[in-house]
Amino acid sequence: MSIDRPSRRVVALIMGLALVLVACAADDDELAGPPVPDRTFEDFDGEQVSLTDYEGTPMVVNFWASWCPPCIAEMPDLETVHQQRGGEVAFVGLNTQDELNTALELVEQTGVTYDLGQDPDGELFRDFEVFSMPTTFFVDADGAIVHRHSGLVTLEQLDDLVDEHLSP
Repeated sequence: MSIDRPSRRVVALIMGLALVLVACAADDDELAGPPVPDRTFEDFDGEQVSLTDYEGTPMVVNFWASWCPPCIAEMPDLETVHQQRGGEVAFVGLNTQDELNTALELVEQTGVTYDLGQDPDGELFRDFEVFSMPTTFFVDADGAIVHRHSGLVTLEQLDDLVDEHLSP
């Protein structure tokens, strides 16, 4: 028995509505993103750190490099929001494929004080599947990536994204 054309539309509509209802009924655990990669890296003080060390605190993770003009342009805005929200949200800047001295010069120039890590071989860059610079990730207190922002992030955008994705 074949289904005529109007009946196919009704079946498709019913299936679409069922998918919407299932998505709306899903709990927050099912909506969380992938976990941050559990990889150890060296911070700018020479200590071994992992992003999983921050579990329990929402986190903004920003990939940057000295050769990336938009990265440099957004660093003061990241610092401003870090200063405003440092007690509630951790900020981590991961320098990608730079010499440490070059990165340190830029940190001094921009005045950033949030936590900084080195990714000289781009391993974390690849683990996070970053495809453009800069890229900023928003990670919830359980260590799940809940949002990715590719490209320059402004002060206003950063405030809004922290409110939207990391505020209780």
